[in-house]
Order: sequence, then C-alpha cells, then structure tokens
Amino acid sequence: MLKKLVASALLVSSLVLVACSSNTNKGSSAHQTEWERIKEAGTLRVATPGTLYPTSYHDDADKLIGYEIDMLNEIGKRLDIKVDYQEIGVAEAFTAVDSGKVDIAVNNFDTTKERLKKYNFSIPYKYSIGGMIVREDGSSGIEAADLSDWKGKKAGGGAGTQYMKIAEKLGAEPVIYDNVTNDVYLRDVSTGRTDFIPNDYYTQVIAVKYITQQFPDIKVKMGTAKYNPTEQGIVMSKADTSLKEKLDEVLKEMKEDGTLKAISEKYYAGQDLTEPEKGTENLPVIDTADVK
Repeated sequence: MLKKLVASALLVSSLVLVACSSNTNKGSSAHQTEWERIKEAGTLRVATPGTLYPTSYHDDADKLIGYEIDMLNEIGKRLDIKVDYQEIGVAEAFTAVDSGKVDIAVNNFDTTKERLKKYNFSIPYKYSIGGMIVREDGSSGIEAADLSDWKGKKAGGGAGTQYMKIAEKLGAEPVIYDNVTNDVYLRDVSTGRTDFIPNDYYTQVIAVKYITQQFPDIKVKMGTAKYNPTEQGIVMSKADTSLKEKLDEVLKEMKEDGTLKAISEKYYAGQDLTEPEKGTENLPVIDTADVK
C-alpha cells in the first residue's frame, strides 16, 4: 500500500513538473516579439500572387521573379533568413496575415488610412499613381481626366483592391477575378467582357507592353487619365512593431546604397520608382474610406 502511495505521489509530482514546464515554455513563447519568433524559425513566410507582372510572376523557366521578389530575396539575405513564398491572391493575402499563415504580404498594396488601422506597413518601397487599361480602338469610352466617365462601365480587378474600391465609388460595375494572370484581364478588356482595368500605372505600362507582344490579338492600351498618387509597403500584423522596425531598417539601407533603385530600374524599364513622382499634386484623389 505504501509503495502504491509513493508511486502515486511521484506521478502527481511528475505531472505538476511537466505542467509547470509547459506553462513556462508557453510564457516564454508568448513574450517573444514577432521578429524574435521569425528569427528563431529561420524563415520569413510571404504571401505573393505569382501572377502580377512585373512585381511577382513566373519566367519562362517557371522561376518566381519580379520587383517584389528580388527585393524580398535581398531582405532575406541581409537578415540571414530564408524566404518562403506562398502564392496567394489579393483577397486571401490579408486573411493569411490575420490567421498567421504568413508573416507578411506583398502585392503592390497601397498604404491607406483604413489599412493602417488593422495592419503595420513598412516604409514605402515603391511610389506610383493610378492608371487604367482600355481598348485600343477607344470603344471603352473612358477618357475624362476627372474620371467622370467611369459610371456604368465594367471594371475588372481583384476583390478588395484599392482600385476596385475607387471604381465602385465612381459608379463602375465591378467584375471580380481570382488570382489570374495579366493576359486574362487584358483579353477580357479587348473582347469587351470588361471596359477597363484600374490599377497601378507603372505596373500596367509594363504589363501592356509585355502581354501585347506575347499575344498580338489582345488589343489594349493605356488610358490617358491618372489619379490617386500612391505608395506601396509590406503588409504585416500589428501584434507588435519589431518586424516592421527590422524591415524598415533594411529597406532604408537598400535605398541608401542604391540596391532598391537598381531593382526598380531592372523591372520598370529603367525607371526609379523608389522616390515619389513630381508634379502629381494636381491629380484627382478619390477617397474610398466609405467603401467596404
């Protein structure tokens, strides 16, 4: 009987020690910053579309490349961590950050007041303005500099993008796509399924040139109207600021030593988009704060 009591006491004692040990580990993990957690794991998990030329796409050898990819590869090198890319569309990218499936998301995401309420953004790694792709023959009927002719037109884009919010605010009919390649978007404009694609101007200029060379039957061009000066940043959780501080530090270094400029010039036909464009102060600015 005594042996049984001693054995029981030892078992209870062991369980208490395991529980204490477990709680201690959880407490230690809970006190880790976001950056400490990522550094310990040795991997930065990134949501990226893999379909957006020239920021995140596959080359002829099916290798993932692009402006944002080169930028993040360099960041990973400087921070001495592996970068794990998970190809995720626009709508799911923010959800992936929310759930912890990824640590950061990139997809030409504009830094907006609404997004800053829920997410941390890095300092801007790219500056741009809004533009649009229309039919080559002018039948899209979108030319007004004040964007007054968007009403009733069919706008193609990904769910939840800032540009689709602008289109909705101006009375356009949204045609929503999943994570499809640029040629799908552009072909639908060419055939009349949609009338235009509102999006980042500089990305669209490069995309139109590239896609129309690859697919001569796609008859589209850049529209003349420009609007909403923008700045793009890396999206991450607001759990704390440790990851933002680390990424900002490296992005500043890359700007100062010219690395980021070189990457921009490589993918944007010699253009440096790491600094804001001059003369954009008179462009129309559409506030989408009331568009959900």
